[in-house]
This record gives sequence, structure tokens and C-alpha cells, in this order.
Amino acid sequence: MKSFSLQPAEALFRLIPDISRYSTLQTQVYAHAVYDAKPAAADPTRTHALRQLTRVLGDCASRLGYGHREIETLGKQLRLRPVIQTGPHCHLVFAPDAFYTHIFGAIGLRSHEDRWYVSYSCSTVKFTENAKQGPGWLRLGDRTFNVFGLSRSKMDPFSVCGRHAPQRFALTSSEQVVDVNRLVEQLQRALPDGEFPSASDAIKTANQVLWQGYFTSKLRFLQIDDLDVADLVVLHLRDRSSWLSVTLFGPGGFAKSLSTHLKSFNCGQWSGWAKTTTDFFWHFSGGRIFPLRLDDGEFLNKDGTFSLRCAPDAVAQALSEGQIIPSLFLSFLVTSILPGLRALGGSRQIVYYPIMRHALMSALSDFPTAANLSLAASLRVDEAPSMWGHRTISPGEIDPFSLVAETGSNCFEQLIDSYGAMPLNKAWGSLPAFAEDPLWQKLCERLGKDTPLEDRPTWLLGA
Repeated sequence: MKSFSLQPAEALFRLIPDISRYSTLQTQVYAHAVYDAKPAAADPTRTHALRQLTRVLGDCASRLGYGHREIETLGKQLRLRPVIQTGPHCHLVFAPDAFYTHIFGAIGLRSHEDRWYVSYSCSTVKFTENAKQGPGWLRLGDRTFNVFGLSRSKMDPFSVCGRHAPQRFALTSSEQVVDVNRLVEQLQRALPDGEFPSASDAIKTANQVLWQGYFTSKLRFLQIDDLDVADLVVLHLRDRSSWLSVTLFGPGGFAKSLSTHLKSFNCGQWSGWAKTTTDFFWHFSGGRIFPLRLDDGEFLNKDGTFSLRCAPDAVAQALSEGQIIPSLFLSFLVTSILPGLRALGGSRQIVYYPIMRHALMSALSDFPTAANLSLAASLRVDEAPSMWGHRTISPGEIDPFSLVAETGSNCFEQLIDSYGAMPLNKAWGSLPAFAEDPLWQKLCERLGKDTPLEDRPTWLLGA
């Protein structure tokens, strides 16, 4: 038996062949296709979900100072070309993991002459994700800075969305920073002063300021996080006729069935891709999140000190009081899957997002009501419900803020032109997000074997 490991690009082509035909074309051609999403097929549940999402996004835009007419264009764009960026976590826009994804998004949106850039940034993540990497860190010059000036004990256990202690920007470093003092001072002047309820609130506020000052005034950046998603779920649950109220968290046991289907991927060749650490919600306490399990109609934490009835009113109240926060699956459900927005994600999301959809379709077949059959029929004909759109451009050698600060206000526009004209396979470089990921390394090995392999299962197509 011949056995070798495929290169990341080869594995990507095997799993998602459509990407191969864009590899030698300009990045702007692929970006245009990514943002060329079509509205979902007519279905009452999905129409309602899109209306609720548009309402929450509109509220967020209103708080940023946008007027009624501008918010109307947001709703029109989502109905015409429903796309949401879901790749970067809750980072400052100058973090490389976010910056180059924003360039890619701007390329695609500009090609359609769209004005709104909608991004869901997962904030149920810790300040530190890897060694001096994550929402709590930022590289300037050749030094790494502690964004909020927090000690390790105040970073490691906590999520950036935690409201256990107010946060403010500090940009501290234990390293010698003489050579980048000017950059630090410039960024400190640009960042908003004062305290914020959470790090995610601070990051969202700062990103609006930084976007307007350094990026492009032609594109309106609208970033939401898990606290905004919590508001969206509450909006669903307070509507007694909504699908979330009647079906998902209703009395029929749908939630348990869906959870079981999700967990069925915990074993086999796709184990590890769709993590089921918690069931629909996290317990939120003291700035930390704890997993919940759905058992006999109740959400329970591990030590039995928290329980919540699986019922719309109880869940809505717990969300409003900040006792729980939506899981990644539930966030995708209400921001993308139900409203029909194409989700743009990274190396892992292009696999686990279809798993989520497949689990939902399986649960819908377990409960074949008229509403569920209609919803399933609409989901079944979605065209590319998720696409690779995060870390599609490999980060450059110079940190983004230094690059923009040194070059001037037109730098971002110039980067859009430069990367847009670049062949996609040059823009993605060595595909570090794939090559350095243990799950993708194992997948490349499996795909390189001559043994039979379900390397392109039906759920990967979004069915």
C-alpha cells in the first residue's frame, strides 16, 4: 500500500475541487465569487430569521451613528447578496489574523460595489490562544505588546467577552521597545481612552475608530460578537411563533436530537473537526465560560451548581441576565444557517460548518413537521452555504500597523489593488493555516493513502 502525505493545497482541492479552478486566477476573481451569494429559497422560518438578524444588525449600526437610510442599504445588501465573514476571532483590525482577511473581504465587496462589511467575531475565546497570540496581544515592529496590560493570571482563564472587570487599552511590553516607541504612541493616540465593560466591547469600539482612520471610508465595517448574538437569540425566543421557540427549544425533544447528531461526529475519520464541548450554550460566570449538557430537559454544568430549564422563556431570561452565552453552533445557526447568509471561514470552518448543517438536516428528518420539511427543502438547495474566506491571503512579513502607519492613509486601498491582482495561489502563500494545523496534517496523510476514503462526503457539499 502506497502511503504519503498530500500538500495542503492538494488536500484542499481533493476536498473542495471548486477552489482549484480559481488557484491561478487573480484573487479578485475568487473574492468576487465568494461574495456573489444568492438569497435562500423561500421558507417562512428562514425569512423570519433574516428579518431578525437584519433588525439586530440595524440596531448595532444605529448605535454606531448610522442613519435610517444607511441602515436600509444594509438590509437591502443582505437580501441581495447575503454574506457574513465569520473567520477572525475578536481581534483588533491590525492583528495579522484579521487584517489580511479584511483585505480579502474588501476586494470581494468592492467588486460588487457593496458598502457594508458584516463580520461575526467569536468572543468566547481567551485573551491568549497561543504563545503571545490572541485578542490580548498585538505585534508592533519586532515586539509583541500586551493590549490590555493584564497579568497572565488575569488573561489565561478568561474569555474576552467576560464582563467581570472593566478593561482599557494599555499596550505594555516586558521587552525593550525603544525602536518602536513612535508606533506605540501613534496607536495609543488612535485607540479610544477610558474603561469598557469587557475586552470585546473595547475591541469592537476600537475597530470602528481604527477602520475610519486607517482603512477605507467607502466600506462600512460592522462587527458583532457573541453578546450581540445573545441579543439575537433572545429576539427569536421572545417571539412565540419563531422556529427557535416552537421547535429547537420547544417541548418536543428537537434540541436533544440535534445535539446527538452533532456528537455523532466525535468518532471516526472526522473526529475533532466539529467540537461538541457544550450543548447550545456556555454557562457564563466570573468572566469564564463553562460547558453545559442537555439532560432530561435541563442544561446542567459539570458540578451541578447551575441548571436551566430548556424552555424559551427560561433560556431568554438567562441570556438577558448574562448567565449563559450562545455556543458556536447556535451562533452560526442564527447568523448564517437559518437566515441564509453564506459564512466565510478558515481552514477548519470549511469542514465543521457543513457538519453543523448535516446535523441539523438529520434532526429535521427526525421531526418531519410541515415547517421542518419546508426548512429542510430550502437548506437543501443552498448554493455554497460556506466558502473559504479567512486566511485566504497569507500575512506579510511586516506587521500591519507598521505597514499602514509608514505608508499613509492610502495604504489599505493600495493593498486591495495589489492583492486583488495577485494570483490566488501566490496570495495564499504556503497556506500556513493548513500546514501548521494538526488536524489538517492528519487529513493530508489520510488523503495521501491509496485506501478507500470518504474524502468528499455529501455533508461537505452543504446538503
